[in-house]
Amino acid sequence: MHRVLVYRRKFLPKSETFIYEQLLGHQRVKTAVLARQKPFHRKQFPFSPVYVRRRFRGLAGWLKKKKFSCLHARFGPAGVELLPHARKAKLPLITSFHGFDATKRVRESKGYRKQLKKLFRKGKAFTVVSDHMKKRLVRLGCPKKKITLIRSGIDLRKFPMLPQQPVKDGAYRLLSVGRLTEKKGMDTLIKAFARVGRQYPQATLTIVGDGEEKKKLKRMIKKYGLTDRVKLRGALTHKEVQRELAKCHLFVIACKTAKNGNQEGIPNVLMEAMATGRPVISTYHAGIPELVEHEVSGYLVPEKSPGKLARMISRVLANSGEWQRVAQRARVKVETNHDIEKQRAKLEDLYLRVAKKTMR
Repeated sequence: MHRVLVYRRKFLPKSETFIYEQLLGHQRVKTAVLARQKPFHRKQFPFSPVYVRRRFRGLAGWLKKKKFSCLHARFGPAGVELLPHARKAKLPLITSFHGFDATKRVRESKGYRKQLKKLFRKGKAFTVVSDHMKKRLVRLGCPKKKITLIRSGIDLRKFPMLPQQPVKDGAYRLLSVGRLTEKKGMDTLIKAFARVGRQYPQATLTIVGDGEEKKKLKRMIKKYGLTDRVKLRGALTHKEVQRELAKCHLFVIACKTAKNGNQEGIPNVLMEAMATGRPVISTYHAGIPELVEHEVSGYLVPEKSPGKLARMISRVLANSGEWQRVAQRARVKVETNHDIEKQRAKLEDLYLRVAKKTMR
């Protein structure tokens, strides 16, 4: 059985469930992880083996000794870092792009852009999570034939379709989940919710996540007089997020392109909310319209538009009779395109295709 080494410099930030899920459950290959520092969040992400090498001197010889058939770098910078060692060990390298590595980093660093051109020439294969990102990679110089679309997926057993929560006295519960960074658009959401509150004074908003914008968001909540109605819960475990999804009536995430060009892939939590049966509102941003079809499997508004987002939230709250139909179509969309088992099988196919070509 072929052995695949997956490289992630840090194993694993709490938000990277999408990487963890694609490590598990392989039937035709054996996966191992390489990290540059001691693993953390081990309870959330139990996995073995995880090899730790703080320095990469002698890595090529070690790779040969361990008899790996294929290397898989998660994120563009990891691919750049691993490429010389993969070439020295004569092993094929797959690199997965997820968001900032095809947007923000490209814009910020000429050196990185130059390194990417070499990676695209010498790397064996590349994966992306959306057609939107595939187009970006092609524009950056990656040969289209080297790119495989492997969408992010979720374990549908963890997110069963749940009945709608009853609404008492207009006390609608809105939920948003994501790192508190500019591209998640939490500031846009808070501004929109302040407007929604004039029509729905009993509605509440829970925001799950942590990050560098936390202080800014706290100031906004205070400024708009929302202290009693908007709660910043901080980072929660995946199981706790599942419980929050079960309790909410509506899921909203207002993703946007950050000033430095940083963009999303497609947030997994949108898939989780849709699978759970919660109506979702998001934005025309990056690959999100490939998941959420406006007025079919959810609702979309332009990014960076608090006014339009507020009007859409109010409209959806006022039309709860639509929720069940939209939620059912959303569940089908996730089952069809974002079932982790289907996406994992595509990744295994790629591993085997790349490894077997090298073995010839």
